Amino acid sequence: MIRSSILLAALTVSGCSYFQPGTAVPAPSPSPSTKPAASRSPVSTVRATSGSGLIQAMHDRYDGKYLKTISFLQNNTAYSTTGQEQKSQWYEHLEVPGKLRIAFLPATQKSGLVQVDDKVATFDNGIRVDFRPSVNPLLLLTSDVYAAPVTAVMRSLDTLHVDTDIIRDDTWEGEPVYVVGAKAGDTTSNQMWVDRDHLRLVRFIQSQKTGARTMVSDIRIKGYKEIGGFDVPTEFLVLRNGRPFWREEYADVRVNTEFPAGTFDQATWNDIPIPK
Repeated sequence: MIRSSILLAALTVSGCSYFQPGTAVPAPSPSPSTKPAASRSPVSTVRATSGSGLIQAMHDRYDGKYLKTISFLQNNTAYSTTGQEQKSQWYEHLEVPGKLRIAFLPATQKSGLVQVDDKVATFDNGIRVDFRPSVNPLLLLTSDVYAAPVTAVMRSLDTLHVDTDIIRDDTWEGEPVYVVGAKAGDTTSNQMWVDRDHLRLVRFIQSQKTGARTMVSDIRIKGYKEIGGFDVPTEFLVLRNGRPFWREEYADVRVNTEFPAGTFDQATWNDIPIPK
């Protein structure tokens, strides 16, 4: 894959992804829908009646006991405009809350990105080529929500234009969920879908405008696995305006391992090794 294309993909979708405006593409039908794998985690007895209450319940679920770090190999599939599948791999380090490093493989190209809180630096051939503000919805709602202050999560949801005053009950893949940010029948407003029993994200919808055109990204978590005692999402599917656009699957997931010093430091971007 051409390096510039990889950089564009990272800014468009990254594991724990950034969903910016792009081109909706036709693609082969995705694999049959499967609901997230059942977890041995206890069922929540909390019933949220507000967006802030739901975020508080998600935070309290782990109460200072959530994982500190996670790393994994990410296998990507991009669906092209010609109906072909294009494969790529990234290696990711994540420190909760708010730190993410993505290295595009092979590592010799020295390209990828680093996010610390709401700032993202992008690297190409070992050189920083972009630095901008960004709130990563999946980083926020699959990990940070369990460890960051509730007020910080709520501010980020406001930045993402999720109306936390709207909450309703619904079902997803046959399971009860909370939907925050959209009333029944609204499939385009920015919204989060959270498994009611296990208090984990199963879907996030984000709309963005490019001129007069609206691009809707429907991000679906296709599977959770219990790793090291934590519910870890391991597969995502992104639909763009209803069509398959991107899939990511995690392998070699490592929880609470120690990272090299400077893993999330821009100054040491070229010095961080990829685990064997």
